[in-house]
Amino acid sequence: MVEAAVAQGGGGGLISLTLRHNRGHRLADSWDALRYAWSRVVSGKAYQRERERFGIEGWCCAVEVTRSQLHGWHPHAHVLVITDIPLSAEMLAELGGRWFARWERALARRGYTALEHSGGLDARVISIGSGDALAGYLTKVSLEAAGQVNKDGRRGSRSPFQILRDGLATGLADDLEAWFEYEQASQGRKQLTWSRGLRARYRLAPEQSDEAIAAEDMGGDDLLALPAETWRAVRDRAEVLLGLAEQAGLLGVMAWLAYRGLAWHAVEGPPGRAPTIPAD
Repeated sequence: MVEAAVAQGGGGGLISLTLRHNRGHRLADSWDALRYAWSRVVSGKAYQRERERFGIEGWCCAVEVTRSQLHGWHPHAHVLVITDIPLSAEMLAELGGRWFARWERALARRGYTALEHSGGLDARVISIGSGDALAGYLTKVSLEAAGQVNKDGRRGSRSPFQILRDGLATGLADDLEAWFEYEQASQGRKQLTWSRGLRARYRLAPEQSDEAIAAEDMGGDDLLALPAETWRAVRDRAEVLLGLAEQAGLLGVMAWLAYRGLAWHAVEGPPGRAPTIPAD
């Protein structure tokens, strides 16, 4: 998309916006504040004037969520902005400064403050030569949302799926509780949003809904559904249960649950319990 914009005489930039956070902030509250602040940035007469002044064709906003032991949850926004005129570093800095001012005011209404000198505003012009680096960076953000991340955090920060993996490996309650908080806070939210018409402008495929994606054959099989009370009983040992499923198959998992008196529901069968299987 950036290459197409540049080829047509336009340009692009990456603007990152963040907020001050600490361990006392709930992720859901911080995410709400971020979403509200971003909506204030790209609405109203000021934004309409900026569209004309800077030739803004549209934007793509990715929300990245990390967590550190010292500072807690840190949601922040990375915005790819596409323009129909070439962007200089000075022009992008001016646009970023305007956006930051509205971002800061909106966060204040929700009881938060913005970070500027510590990384709250980062504006970088995109050139064709930097396309590979940008693609790698945005792909990293996307893969973090999908759970495919490397294991090393940055300066003590971890993505939610890193936290989940560490929690399953060590059983640390803090990690598992952090994952459950992320699970609840992220439900129903988009981590990647596009301005209206931008995807169609560059002939990108229409976005799929979560339901449509889930309906596709992803190469796996649903085996058992666990009621809430069973999940609460086994979630701290989920890694053990998944390992058992790989080694012993469905019957092994059913026997494991039956031995502990836990209910299950076969996807293609009636609710019930596995038959008790002798230890020998």
